[in-house]
Amino acid sequence: MKVKPAITRVTLAAGIASLIGPACGVLPYTNYVVFLPTSSLTVWLLAGIGAIGVGIGAFALGKGNKIASTICLLTNIPVLAYRGFIAFFTAMGGGA
Repeated sequence: MKVKPAITRVTLAAGIASLIGPACGVLPYTNYVVFLPTSSLTVWLLAGIGAIGVGIGAFALGKGNKIASTICLLTNIPVLAYRGFIAFFTAMGGGA
């Protein structure tokens, strides 16, 4: 009988993504994002990181990892929603 291991690579990826997404989402508030020339690129990068985190969470959910994928989705969906809204708003011509 084949036994499924407790921690698979997908579960580990979902766990890491659940930490990376929110950590990158708060980087602009700590003044440590200085590697991009404009704030527009920074916002799009952070929205992309949130989208990748949501994708990893959805993939983990499809593979059957319920707890890790739920945590990954619950932590990355707000990052994608917030940063995606700001990126879309500034791309459409909005500003301060």
